[in-house]
Amino acid sequence: MIVGVPDSKLADWLKDKEYIVATDEGEAVAIASGYYLATGKPATVFMQSDGYSNALNAITTLMMPYNIPFELKLSVRIDEPQHEIMGKKIYELMDIINDQRTGD
Repeated sequence: MIVGVPDSKLADWLKDKEYIVATDEGEAVAIASGYYLATGKPATVFMQSDGYSNALNAITTLMMPYNIPFELKLSVRIDEPQHEIMGKKIYELMDIINDQRTGD
């Protein structure tokens, strides 16, 4: 199952795939969590790097505590001013979250 918030940079990847469009990245994570709890199969969640911050609450309060696996497909953008901050810091932020998960 694939769920997320479409982005023009992901258009080629999404082509020919069946997916659920979420209205918000946190909603996409919640849908993926429900799918896993119902089926035992991890979902793929897609979003733009700007939307990762919208998904953080659901990731850290739902997926991490309950060890819900998921694959994240992220488009990282720094091509316009509104994307620059998250685009430049996304990997650092993801490392911080992962370190909390693994106890490093």
